[in-house]
Amino acid sequence: MTVEPMQLASMLATAVGIFALVVGVGLLRRDRNAAALAEIADDFVLGNDEGTPLLERFFRPMKDRFSKLGKTFTPRSALDKMRRHAVLAGLGAGGMESVLATRAIGTAVGATVLPLIALVAGADFGRIMLFALPGGAVGFFLPGLWVSRLGRKRQQAIRVDLPETIDLMAIAVQAGMGLEAAIELASQTLPGLLGDELYRLLQEIQLGSSRRQALHQLRDRTEVSELSSFALALIQADAIGSPIADVLQSNAARMRLIRRQVAREKAAKLPVKLLVPMLLFIFPALFVVVVGPAAISIVTKVFGAV
Repeated sequence: MTVEPMQLASMLATAVGIFALVVGVGLLRRDRNAAALAEIADDFVLGNDEGTPLLERFFRPMKDRFSKLGKTFTPRSALDKMRRHAVLAGLGAGGMESVLATRAIGTAVGATVLPLIALVAGADFGRIMLFALPGGAVGFFLPGLWVSRLGRKRQQAIRVDLPETIDLMAIAVQAGMGLEAAIELASQTLPGLLGDELYRLLQEIQLGSSRRQALHQLRDRTEVSELSSFALALIQADAIGSPIADVLQSNAARMRLIRRQVAREKAAKLPVKLLVPMLLFIFPALFVVVVGPAAISIVTKVFGAV
């Protein structure tokens, strides 16, 4: 079996495109604790390249170029929205550059691979150029959609872990521990995304931020309504001098109530969601099974009598 030069070139371009996409996705997978420390300390802690993976140091110049290219063709409002989604996804404020670089790489790969596949399939020049538009659009919008979905999953995970975390903090404070010690205990005992956010909260306080400022930054990073209300309650308790143990206990009871209400709401929506597949798939099959034999017999008798 002989391989034509055009097919070989298309396969090589496809392999290069897949490799570029893997590199682009790898740019989005950052060490969240390192990114948090770099953002808190204004890159002073991680200003050198010691401890940086070799692959990241090798592809960093390419990422910067693609990031500048993506920033050139992206409106300012879209940049602000992308920055917020990157923060919600846990990529940090600098994660927007990785998203822009991945978007530029995805656009180039999508606009190149699909036309080459169409060329190998024997399509004419006009159809080949038409394949470049959807390929480039998919490569352009897919990184943003992925980061947005990652942010929503992260918010849901924080929302699920919040009641147990507040319960543990309330028990620790009632046992005589301070608030920072209770937060550290919760971050170590209950690992997860919420534990990472609490650990970052402690890092910000240790690096000189006030408790009020650190809690405000926690609200801005997560944008989870339950966690925002909890942080606001701690800020108010710290301002007016209310007992922290009472605030934690009342918020823990309220979080458990909210979780039960959310579960009941999902259970109430379930029959409505099941109605669509029942109307499209179950009822037609049931109608054929029940009414089909009677319809066949009626048609046979009518046409037999005629």
